[in-house]
Amino acid sequence: MDSLYAAFFLPEEITKGMECKTLLFENHAKQVELKVPDMTKAELSSTMLMIKGNRQKYLSKLHTNEIVSVIDEAVQKWLNPSYELRQFAEETLPVITGYDDEMVRLFLSRYLRSFRKEKLQRIIDEDFANPLVLDEFRPRKAGGLTRAYGPDLITHIFSGNVPALPLWSLVSGLLVKSATLGKVSSSEPLFPTLFAKTIAEIDPDLAKTMAITWWRGGNDELEQTAFNQSQTVIAYGGESTMKNISEKVPSHVRFVEHGHKVSFGVITKECLTGSLAWQSAQRAAKDASWFDQQGCLSPHVFYVEKGGKYSPRDFARMLAHEMSNFEHKMSRATLTTSETTDIMKARSNAEFQSFTSDEVELLSSEAGTSWTVVFREKQQEFPLSVLNRFVTVVPVDDLAEVKEKTKEVRRVIQTVGIACPPQRFQTLIQQLGDCGANRISFLGEMSLPEPGWHHDGRFNLADLVYWCDVESSVENTMDMFDPYRD
Repeated sequence: MDSLYAAFFLPEEITKGMECKTLLFENHAKQVELKVPDMTKAELSSTMLMIKGNRQKYLSKLHTNEIVSVIDEAVQKWLNPSYELRQFAEETLPVITGYDDEMVRLFLSRYLRSFRKEKLQRIIDEDFANPLVLDEFRPRKAGGLTRAYGPDLITHIFSGNVPALPLWSLVSGLLVKSATLGKVSSSEPLFPTLFAKTIAEIDPDLAKTMAITWWRGGNDELEQTAFNQSQTVIAYGGESTMKNISEKVPSHVRFVEHGHKVSFGVITKECLTGSLAWQSAQRAAKDASWFDQQGCLSPHVFYVEKGGKYSPRDFARMLAHEMSNFEHKMSRATLTTSETTDIMKARSNAEFQSFTSDEVELLSSEAGTSWTVVFREKQQEFPLSVLNRFVTVVPVDDLAEVKEKTKEVRRVIQTVGIACPPQRFQTLIQQLGDCGANRISFLGEMSLPEPGWHHDGRFNLADLVYWCDVESSVENTMDMFDPYRD
């Protein structure tokens, strides 16, 4: 493949004569150059009109199972290690993102498996009691008929903190039969383009309902053009990004935001016995190290119950050992000067406190800032991490305390990873549900949500559609107007 790769997927009529820019990425002693569009307002507007027209002519008439089959075939291609675009992604994504090669390779395989045919069907079934409502009017239990319609066009504002993550949003739009305008992130602009090209290999007409492009965030002219011509906008990013976008989305356009979220882990005392303690520490280290805590599913803190064979402080030391092991297997990405400074400041603060109190202990990598574990005996506030493999361990006498300790972040709690025995399961999940958690997984699985989970506590597909109800009065009365009535 060319060293300068086109990281966009647009109608050929638009790309003729279109101006482009080059994004340069350097990591792991390698370089990748990507060509991205420098679109005008007119070019973007024309693109949106084209994909909406193609959606009306083709996508809107497909049966949902036909769309599922195309996505499944694309996923099967990507799960094949010899597939050209998969090999290109494995080669370039580590350079673009800075993440470890093996981490990217493993994540692609595990994540893509979530979009196989049976998993997609499960996602649809999770949101719709009768999935056929996406294809035709179906009887309602209360009488009459109903049907679900997806928006004509969805604009997706992707984040780039974790590679391939935009696939979730892309697939959701296709399943509700909406045209797709995807705006990629400057920090990872490649994967959505590659997947759209795979769709084009399988079903060129379906691919014509998709457009993947780039513009610099905050471009008012292009963003207002995109939002004004969309029926729905889905955006991923931090609080400032969400605020900026929400101010531009017109009131008649549905805005689905996935903003800043935090996650944490909980370990019961029963899991601090014998080999279970080391297994728990290993799982916790995986969750805290995967993609360097850049995703909303990554834990900031582990609340550890007292009373086990090993103490919470022992667990912190085990966790530090396992964080070191993970670093040897999959090294952390190179940090910016600002990120390194944040870690050094947080470490210095913890180290100073440890000199004056034995209630704080700093455990960290000796060479550089690869990983950090801070043990805090009396920590009342939720200890937000500076990220990049920096976690806090907080002991609790009773796990009922977790609700009080996390109250200040209740509105943004995403995932809780738990290590517990079956005897504690029901009580624990009730406590965590009361904390405001959107998702509970076992420790070690926090970064891989199962298909159909309620992202941010909402439906994935049902939040995107509008409903048309045909009342029973139509069925009951229309026979009176039948010209062939006896």
